[in-house]
Amino acid sequence: MERDSRKAVGEEGLEWGADTIEAEIRERVRGMIEAIIEEELESVLGAGRSQRVGAARSGYRHGMRERQLTTSLGKSTIKLPRARLKGGDGTESEWHSRIIPRYQRRTERVDGTLLGTYLSGINTRRLRGALSPLLRGAPLSKDAVSRLVGRLRDECAAWSARDLAAEEVCYLFLDGWYPRVRIGKKRARVPVLVTMGVCADGRRVVLDMRSPVRKARLPGAS
Repeated sequence: MERDSRKAVGEEGLEWGADTIEAEIRERVRGMIEAIIEEELESVLGAGRSQRVGAARSGYRHGMRERQLTTSLGKSTIKLPRARLKGGDGTESEWHSRIIPRYQRRTERVDGTLLGTYLSGINTRRLRGALSPLLRGAPLSKDAVSRLVGRLRDECAAWSARDLAAEEVCYLFLDGWYPRVRIGKKRARVPVLVTMGVCADGRRVVLDMRSPVRKARLPGAS
């Protein structure tokens, strides 16, 4: 008689459902994130948990705190270790992870998806509905989206002002692009002038992008 694999798995304690596979993956991802943060802290402290290494130790742990983080697999609640670091002058400071910075609630991939969807013309209310399988109940306010757009605008301004002196540009190409962007509460197509350069080593580099439409801001406008 053939063995019923579903029944066998059920007997081991797993409850099958529409979200069983993703729920199990999210749980394992949560454990991996916590392990990576633990390795980061150990390298900073110079010692693992409960280890005593004398003068080589640069700080000490003092508990855990919970943080909600939304990844491409949905929202997870992770436990972040807390620690105090000792400086060379004897002062102490709170340790903060560089892998998951302070106040970060979403990964860069999730933020990129939110921005791309919003800038295509979907408002915040519809955005939450369209990306509900990704967000899985994670909060997403208008202010959060506005902060993302503002950060992208600052990054775009810094990119436009970057130093191009090191680029050996031999040829210039000027072209036009008509993307559909969000301006206020409407979607519209705006012209974008693209300047591309060909370097001596054959690389193609986008040198500049700008729109002659005063009200249009790239990327996105609000």
